[in-house]
Amino acid sequence: MRLRVARHSLRPEQAITSVGKFLLGLLAAGVTIVLAAVDFPTDAITGDMVALAFLAWFVCWIVVPMLTGGGDETLRPEHFVLLPLTSRQVAVGLLGIAFVGPGAIVTLVAGVALVVVGSGLGTAAVVVAVPALVLQTVFLVLVGRVVIAGLGAALRSRRGRDIALLLVAFLCVSAFLLRYPIQSLGPAVVNGEAPVFSTVLHVLPSGWATSAVEAAGRSDWLVVVAALAGLAVLVAGLMAAWAPLIERRMTTRSASGRDQRAGDGVLRRVFPANPVGAVAVKEVLTWSRDARRRAVLVTSLAALPGAVVPAMSGFDVLLPFGGMFVLVLACAETSNLYGLDGTKLWHTILSPNALRADVRGRQLAWAAVVTPFCIVLTLLLTVVSGLEWAWPWVLALLPALVGGCSGAVVLLSVIAAYPVPKNADNNPFTSGTNPHYLQLAIIPLVLAMVGPSAALLIPGVVDDDPLLSWTAVPVGVLTGVVMAWLCGRIAARRLEVGAVDLLGVVRQGV
Repeated sequence: MRLRVARHSLRPEQAITSVGKFLLGLLAAGVTIVLAAVDFPTDAITGDMVALAFLAWFVCWIVVPMLTGGGDETLRPEHFVLLPLTSRQVAVGLLGIAFVGPGAIVTLVAGVALVVVGSGLGTAAVVVAVPALVLQTVFLVLVGRVVIAGLGAALRSRRGRDIALLLVAFLCVSAFLLRYPIQSLGPAVVNGEAPVFSTVLHVLPSGWATSAVEAAGRSDWLVVVAALAGLAVLVAGLMAAWAPLIERRMTTRSASGRDQRAGDGVLRRVFPANPVGAVAVKEVLTWSRDARRRAVLVTSLAALPGAVVPAMSGFDVLLPFGGMFVLVLACAETSNLYGLDGTKLWHTILSPNALRADVRGRQLAWAAVVTPFCIVLTLLLTVVSGLEWAWPWVLALLPALVGGCSGAVVLLSVIAAYPVPKNADNNPFTSGTNPHYLQLAIIPLVLAMVGPSAALLIPGVVDDDPLLSWTAVPVGVLTGVVMAWLCGRIAARRLEVGAVDLLGVVRQGV
């Protein structure tokens, strides 16, 4: 079923994206195997480095699906609702088809590193490496599926939303923070001078397969049995946890189908009493209720470590720009507003003279929902950094990006829309058939946003001319206003001309 669905639905842009991901995965798997083959001073150090690599794979299996569309959803539990199958049987079937996808294949290839490690420890270690490789691959695949399913269920509940969002943010950040212990302790691990860190790497479940292979090499069969049995128990436990989550998706309505109170009294007083304000109120309410939008938005926090992690090593130049990194990624991640609406666009098309107001209202709502957090975060990080020279940069670039991104998000939503599954609320991280490379169109837009201010800021720093640097502030404000107006105008014109074609694109969600 999976292969047939993929064959009939795969488009050229999807094929390009899939091949790119697969090649990146193979590259990561090759690096893992090379670590196992490198001639370190001792076999123990080799095991530590391989365990560290598998810890990175463990984190990636949790974080990457959040950032790239919720994992493989070619076949979903909802497809099997009418069949006489239990949730446990569906879970087993979905786990089986997971191994047809590129993620499981590259993970299995990376697991060859265990065989390479075992080849240097003896025949027994090689024999143990085979079941360890299989159990570890199944464990990693299941971890990714169960975490995404659990977070998706939590995000559908108002009660668990806040905790789930904090957890997602922590997981996104942890993928990048893994770089910090690697940088600080990596040399010590290579030299065999970090025994505590080595112990932690082997105690974590991601290191149990490595521990089993090493134990087989020294004929410590109790550790071998304990590590392999532990992985088997974890696999069984994850299957047991996944089945109820699948049953919930098969037996409950999506969150967007529930009756909810409008609660828009405050919003009506904040936004103007005209068609643009009405669209803005509707959009803000949608942002607060749609689990898919919340999930997409929170993954933009993955840009924050790009500024924070270098600061931990003393390189704090990027720290004031952390909030701007989040803002730009949020623009890219949420640039499918019409795809998320799907066939609801038909109501807008049928409303007389509504398309231009719809674009402007979406701009206003996006700015109201996304930018306050990014503004506060930028100002806070600038204060924490203590870099006085950064204030002209922040006060010039931030308004340019706020206005520009509010325009870019609607422009990209019109010119690069893609369909999202209609029942994607059951897995809020699902992005459907997203050709991710289309989001790269934001790069020239961002350059246009920051270019005018940077043309003054850079010479101001080079010539040590504070007046020139501060002159960039009003230029940045003007750039933000112009970009917001211009991008919105272009988006509105394209929507007025091609609204029906856009509807044909976004209605393909299944």
